[in-house]
Amino acid sequence: MRKRAIALSLVTVATAALVTAQASASPGTSHPRTAAAWCTGHGGQAAVYRAYYDSGRGLTPLGGVRELCRFQAKDHSRLVLPTDTLAADLPTLAALAYVRKPPLPQHPQGNPSAAYCAFIGGTTQFGNRKSDVGGWIRQGDPVDRDHLHDMCVFADGSAIDAWGLTYHTGGVIRGADLAKKFRAHIPPR
Repeated sequence: MRKRAIALSLVTVATAALVTAQASASPGTSHPRTAAAWCTGHGGQAAVYRAYYDSGRGLTPLGGVRELCRFQAKDHSRLVLPTDTLAADLPTLAALAYVRKPPLPQHPQGNPSAAYCAFIGGTTQFGNRKSDVGGWIRQGDPVDRDHLHDMCVFADGSAIDAWGLTYHTGGVIRGADLAKKFRAHIPPR
């Protein structure tokens, strides 16, 4: 009976170790499963960003913080998106929009990236009026509009840099081409 209990304990420990090992690596790869590790493993920089409301008279820090992945190219163009959007196991609306590149609207009104985001079902608004805007600033960066990243946020909670998405749809890569950096398989159409 005692040998059986010891054998059962060893099987339990071995199973727990296997489950832990499987949880730390994505299927078919040796990449760690954490979203931040996925980001850095694909050339990005993961960091914590804070949300700011832009009243037009200054930036107001908000309570929301989120881990974003930043890609910066040699030309200093950059693109940010949440690490959990990049490392999601299944397609997200942000990833689908990036890979499938829905056409740009004809003659958009106002900010082209906000208009495109709304056209494809997302939002860049920080309130109920079109003039309510804001964005995300990496903790430790100066709190100014030069460091503010506006995001196109979708109903599933995924998000992507609004300007990066708009430029990509027009054929311009900012920061990095994300098409093969998403963890999930994104069907072309």
